[in-house]
Amino acid sequence: MNSQADIQIYFDLRRCILETLYRFFREYPFGLAELYQFQDQCHCGPEQLNWNIVYLEKSGYVELDKSLDCPPFVSCTASITAQGIDLVENPAQLDQKFPLPK
Repeated sequence: MNSQADIQIYFDLRRCILETLYRFFREYPFGLAELYQFQDQCHCGPEQLNWNIVYLEKSGYVELDKSLDCPPFVSCTASITAQGIDLVENPAQLDQKFPLPK
């Protein structure tokens, strides 16, 4: 069982991924962000990034490119979906889904 502190780390990472992809989308609307960039921006390793970004994909917030093999990552690139943009642009909804630490 995960502790509340562990769960908060996952929420923080997921917010960081979404907010990073949102900023990337605003600068390059048709661009694809490379997953290795999230290690520095979100302070995580591939093992944490992989399962959290797959969770975000399964939730409909991001799309992953699965056409290439990109070890140690599950995908080479990612992009934010319209549903992900809507979530980031609605702070109350984002806080409800991925609350900030108290």
